[in-house]
Formats: sequence, structure tokens, C-alpha cells
Amino acid sequence: MSLLDSIEFFKSLTDDERKTLALYCQERFIRNGEILFHEGDSAIALYIVKSWMLEAYKHRSDGETILGKIMAGELAGEMALFDSSAPKIRIANVRAIEDSLLLIIMDYAILELSKKHPEIYAKIAQIIMKRKSLDL
Repeated sequence: MSLLDSIEFFKSLTDDERKTLALYCQERFIRNGEILFHEGDSAIALYIVKSWMLEAYKHRSDGETILGKIMAGELAGEMALFDSSAPKIRIANVRAIEDSLLLIIMDYAILELSKKHPEIYAKIAQIIMKRKSLDL
């Protein structure tokens, strides 16, 4: 069984593709209130929420604006890494609003994946770009 078997986002990958992609993943636990990344940080990884929940927000002159919740099975920080037109910086802050378990794929692992397994990389990029077009 792969780390990614329970992640709905990757359901279009074959079992073997999920197993290969899992080799590029690390697990990380973060506590309630811990900041995963800040707006303006360099984008060095994408995050998959394996369990519990994160929250994206921005600081405004009149306080904090909540952009949305990132639930189990969803990704955080993927756009900066897969959108070639975007700068590789974070556009929002993300923090845990519950103790959360994440899967992390570092930018260098994504680059290696794109070279060694371009078919898997292409599928993931296609899924992310399709999702981005639905968000517009």
C-alpha cells in the first residue's frame, strides 16, 4: 500500500504510479496554529493534507482575511511549483487549524520526478492545471 492510496487527488494515477510518486514524498506533522509557510516565502515544496485541516489567509490593513480551508486529500502550495508563468513564491499564508499530518514533495523531488518519470509528472501537472482553471 502506498502513502498516496487514500488521497483522492491522485486517483487517476495507476497503483504503480502512486507507489513511484510515494518514493518522492515525506511525512510531516504540524501542530494546531503552526505556520506552514508565509506569503512571500520561496516555494520549495507542495503539501498534501493527509489528515485534519489547514487554513490559507492573508494579512490586510484591516486584519486577517481567510481565503479558505484546505481539507484532508487537498493540496497546498502546488500552484507556484507547477505553473511556469507564476513566480516561485507563496501568495498567501498557510497554517494548521488542527494538528495535521502532511505529505511533502520538495521542489527538487518534483524536478527529479519530471526527469525520471515524465508520464507521472505530466499527469500531476495536468490535474493541477485543470483544477486551477476550475477555480478561475
